[in-house]
Amino acid sequence: MDYSSVAKPSGTGPANDTSEPIRPAIADTASLTRAQLKAQARAPQHRVNRKALSHILQSLDIFAVIILAAAGAYAMSGGRVTEVAAGELLPVAAFTVLAPALLMLSGVYRIEPREVGLYRVARAFIATGLAGSAITALALVTAPRATELVALFAMTGVGALTVLHVIYAVFIGHWARAGRLARNVVLVGATPNARKLIAANAGSGTVNVVGVFDDRKSRSPATLAGAPYLGSTDDLFSWPLLHEVDRIILTVSPKAEQRVQRLLAKLRALPHSVCLLLDLDSFDPAETSLDDIVGVQAARMNGVEERLGHLVLKRVTDLAFGLVMSVFALPVMALIALAVKLDSPGPILFRQTREGFNGRPIEVLKFRTMRHDPRGQDGPVRQVEFDDPRVTRIGGFLRKTSLDELPQLWNVVAGSMSLVGPRPHAPGMRTGGTETSKLVAEYAHRHRVKPGITGWAQINGSRGPLHSPEAARERVRLDVEYIARANFWFDLWIMLRTLPALLGDKVNIR
Repeated sequence: MDYSSVAKPSGTGPANDTSEPIRPAIADTASLTRAQLKAQARAPQHRVNRKALSHILQSLDIFAVIILAAAGAYAMSGGRVTEVAAGELLPVAAFTVLAPALLMLSGVYRIEPREVGLYRVARAFIATGLAGSAITALALVTAPRATELVALFAMTGVGALTVLHVIYAVFIGHWARAGRLARNVVLVGATPNARKLIAANAGSGTVNVVGVFDDRKSRSPATLAGAPYLGSTDDLFSWPLLHEVDRIILTVSPKAEQRVQRLLAKLRALPHSVCLLLDLDSFDPAETSLDDIVGVQAARMNGVEERLGHLVLKRVTDLAFGLVMSVFALPVMALIALAVKLDSPGPILFRQTREGFNGRPIEVLKFRTMRHDPRGQDGPVRQVEFDDPRVTRIGGFLRKTSLDELPQLWNVVAGSMSLVGPRPHAPGMRTGGTETSKLVAEYAHRHRVKPGITGWAQINGSRGPLHSPEAARERVRLDVEYIARANFWFDLWIMLRTLPALLGDKVNIR
């Protein structure tokens, strides 16, 4: 997606830059088509997701450390690793744990576009140097005859990892200058504070102010310090690019308590983090960026705080378990694919558009369980009913055993889903003829994490289609409860309980 045709991203140039034409304000957002709305505002091309980049860099370091340790162990043993005493290889093994841990503690995986690359490299050098010193000291105790070899290995490891972080710093610096690390934010409130914030952000490259929403249309300018006016807060809910936004910032003065409370009550239905801008009187744009404002001078009013450690551990768990489960499930999936193909004409896999993290559309895979009907993909999703004639013979078995969802392991490995999380729902899904999102005020909160193959709601009996408002509210309640309690052990407990819960379920339609 590309927001660049609206106005030049506020984080990549002066706020009053007139080198690019500014589009007129949206007179009535509700009257525009989806295509016209996208033309009004598009995201920067090829934007680099900071969180994903952080995970990638950490994974590369872990992979590099494992390669270094394997090469070191081979060299120290003369190719006879199994014949060497465990004490001599213990320092090398310790390096594979110490180096990644100290690198993470040093904060090198926190992507800050404004940070000088030299500081990042220095922290990496200090962290790996401490790990190298520690294993050399350990070698004096466990392998005194191999201390020199361990010291040589430590220096090689420190040098190799430092070079890697020099390369990382070069790429991060390049992407930061190009504005590709900028977070997308929208402002609610065309206020003097909003104008000051946009102007202060100019040139930082850390945040892209996509646009401004304000209910007071008659008082809202076509543009505010270069950021376009995109409509009212009601228009924000139907804005087709909302899933590309990272954060919503309320720029209404906290002193206007009633207006703030009214806006917060309305925005609470969104899965995004909502921050209330505080005092900007003492703000120094030379020392602080919009990222700092959001983190320090804005109060988080909605959404969940990002826990980097939890996110990294969850992604590692998804990759490890997902890959292992995919390998073991391959023979079963091959047999299922053959059965589906022989049972009825049509594709083996069914690709569904579902709502992922922050409501972003994702493509979810599953084995086809219904008769192929290309026209059935148009319009609102019709949920499965008891004795549904669309379900094939093999499809009924696959649904009862949930084997039709095995291909979603590939979604987990690819990163669009997690092993544990709220089940992905279809956009515009209906319950009893009404859009499910309109039945439950907290419905969008379930999009604050990646959807999962299984979840807290599923092992507590909320599986399959939703046919009543009460069932929809119960599922959302369980999904929100999971998000509040999510951790590694809770996820593991849910995975262990999934199979018994499925086998014992004789009630839900699947």
